[in-house]
Amino acid sequence: MSPPSREPRAAAAAGGPAVRRLTALLVGVLLATAELSGHVGAAAPAAPSPGGTAADEPVDYVVAVDQSGSLKEGEIDREREAVNAIAMGEPSNDSTMEVLGFASAEKEGQTAVDKVCPSRALDTVGREKIAECAARLRQRNENEGAGTDFIEVVRQAVADLDARPGDTPRVLFLLTDGILDVEDSLKYEDLDAKSAEEAAKADLADVLADAADAQVQIWPLGFGDANETALRDMAAAGYQAGCTNIPGARPQARVVRGDDLDAELQSTFATARCLYHEKGEQGRPPGDLTVRISPLATEGTIVVSKGDPAVTASYHAPDGREIKPSDSDEDSTYTFSGQGRATESLRITRPLAGRWTVKLDAPADHRERSASVNVLWHGSVRSTISLSAYSPAAGSEVDMYVPILTRQETRLEKRDLKGIKVTGSLTGEGIGQAVPIRLADDGKGADESAGDGRFSGTVSVPDTATGSLTFESRVSAVGLDPDVRSQPAAVSQPNQRLEAVLALGGARLHPGDTHEARLTVDNRDSRAQTLSLAFADTKGAGLRLTPQRVTVPADTSGHRVTVRLSVGAAGQLSFPVTDEGSALGGKILVTDEQGTVLDGRLLDTVTVRSEPDALDRWGRPVALALALLALGGAVLVFLWLRRRAARRPRGTLVLEDTWGRELARHPVTPGREGWYRFDIVDTDSDSPRVQRSDVGTWGMRRNPDGGADLRMPDGNVEKNLAPGQGLRIGDDLVLKAVDEDDAPPPDPALWSPYAAEAHHPEL
Repeated sequence: MSPPSREPRAAAAAGGPAVRRLTALLVGVLLATAELSGHVGAAAPAAPSPGGTAADEPVDYVVAVDQSGSLKEGEIDREREAVNAIAMGEPSNDSTMEVLGFASAEKEGQTAVDKVCPSRALDTVGREKIAECAARLRQRNENEGAGTDFIEVVRQAVADLDARPGDTPRVLFLLTDGILDVEDSLKYEDLDAKSAEEAAKADLADVLADAADAQVQIWPLGFGDANETALRDMAAAGYQAGCTNIPGARPQARVVRGDDLDAELQSTFATARCLYHEKGEQGRPPGDLTVRISPLATEGTIVVSKGDPAVTASYHAPDGREIKPSDSDEDSTYTFSGQGRATESLRITRPLAGRWTVKLDAPADHRERSASVNVLWHGSVRSTISLSAYSPAAGSEVDMYVPILTRQETRLEKRDLKGIKVTGSLTGEGIGQAVPIRLADDGKGADESAGDGRFSGTVSVPDTATGSLTFESRVSAVGLDPDVRSQPAAVSQPNQRLEAVLALGGARLHPGDTHEARLTVDNRDSRAQTLSLAFADTKGAGLRLTPQRVTVPADTSGHRVTVRLSVGAAGQLSFPVTDEGSALGGKILVTDEQGTVLDGRLLDTVTVRSEPDALDRWGRPVALALALLALGGAVLVFLWLRRRAARRPRGTLVLEDTWGRELARHPVTPGREGWYRFDIVDTDSDSPRVQRSDVGTWGMRRNPDGGADLRMPDGNVEKNLAPGQGLRIGDDLVLKAVDEDDAPPPDPALWSPYAAEAHHPEL
């Protein structure tokens, strides 16, 4: 009988870079797997999803590493690095990890699976022991069984994970460059080719069913010539209720090719583990790489893939502070892992939002490999509800506002709101079925998230409503703990005797300043009424109201009271403030003696900005005198500065193809007189770009005539290029130095992975 048709096994893997990027993925995923806890303020949090994990909950891992003969030279070393970095980066000391190497068993005495590192807790000793035993991972030669037997390694992994006590989540990562290859397997040697093929398919189906029964998630990571369909079927056959029981977060396979493996894989697995992924910069050391952490993040892990253990990294927060292993502060904690290895990380609880900078350095002979930085983060949303009327009449319309509040009172960007869904409902006495409320951000659908995080909608109170009302909102997104809020109200009665309106207004304050609002009350009752004013859905640190209780005489109309909102000094605030200002979150509620809400105003119209400078403190007279003095000094140095500034690097470097289409742009940071040094990287890809480097082989400076001088890698200098005049680079690229005012906007139809740097409208 003729042998069955079979796809050829991969002759070679994707190469060293592929495994390096897969290494970075595994590190990032497993560093962040347990980072799934958060808080939602006063709201009642939703129950955790099946299989979900919190930051202090352990996970049982098996990492199955391909040892087949198709691996290229050196790639087994990269796989060892991945195992070592995973062991060092796992957050929970109670998690367990096992490492299996696999190939095939084709002769007596051979085994398809090598138990390289038996399962052990990842405490301090366990991490080091895993790193030691991972050195025993080896590539099989043809005389040792060099095929690829997924069946046996899955069977072994399932058996070992199923033996673990308790209901800890179980995860199997399968790293491979090939396809199922058991043609020469000893266990099928007595069968003809067709029967052997059928038996192998049946055995694989059986072990995958066992994985599902044992609640083992299977995450195949394929590269090179791996069979994507077969790996996808394996992922689908294992346990499906992962972090969240939704299709987008179920185990899935990925076979990736090309230069963007790191970002693609980290993004895929961040979603699979209910984590968000932000891609940072990449480049060769020495130099700075940045990555942004969202204001919604409650825990984040910055993963730095250095490619070389000799490269060192230092971490700098958005406020400029360097974070060191011994550092701690009142708001955040920092955990370093993997220093001295090819991949390292910094895990942060309650991270400061904004751009983090990783400064890389390396000895002169260790600078050839490209490094990259990514962040995987988990967060929670905090929101509040404000109504246009807290005692609406039956049949009237009520505007409902649900702003997204951040932990640091910073403003959200469009990308922070992507995927956030906000829904609302109205229930109450006399209302038979809940009335849905469509909430949108700045007039667009909630899923479009094009606004500033302030969702609103209008609902008509049913004519049948007779008494108490409840307005409810729910804010949810994959990767964020849901936030559910409710706001009580009541249908107004014709003889309602007490009404209040708080006119908060807007203001920009410095720490320590006071803002005045106006409270107007109508009390048509026969007795005096006492109202209470208080913050809701806000941290309250550094905020104070005066007065907090107001007594209104009987039979009073238009009673006015000045309410003072005081902001604490800089050291008292629980959130950072900037020159742009941080919007205060939450609201002020006005309630009567029974606790009924009469009015509630959002605080986001009031912002706090950084401490006033000297001119603000000394007042306008002194400021005017200083201004005149400064003007006199400026006249004396103007001509000197003008000529000196003319030679400072400035403007924008633009890369175009030979058809004039813009591929990338790079703003030149103004600096001292001299050369601005940079490299032109990824010239062989569709996304070449300019990257600043203190040791760059290219240079640019301006000359007093307004043109630019460009120094090329060979040392030659092209002098006095007019703004917009191109310099040919090789056969396909043109480099230009342009003034920002003269630079044309990027073509919206042109996309590249670095379009975000060019302010691409779709990103």
